Amino acid sequence: MSDAADHYALELRGLRKSFGKTEIIRGVDLAVAEGERVAVIGPNGAGKSTL
Repeated sequence: MSDAADHYALELRGLRKSFGKTEIIRGVDLAVAEGERVAVIGPNGAGKSTL
């Protein structure tokens, strides 16, 4: 992580998302410092857009 770890532009902790009984995102942690770039990749239907 960068020196700006206390000043994240985006921080997610324990993110969960479900549609009905189907849990599609479970326990996601993500911290993005200012100036960092992140790419989310995966197959169709993996929850990228929901994230």
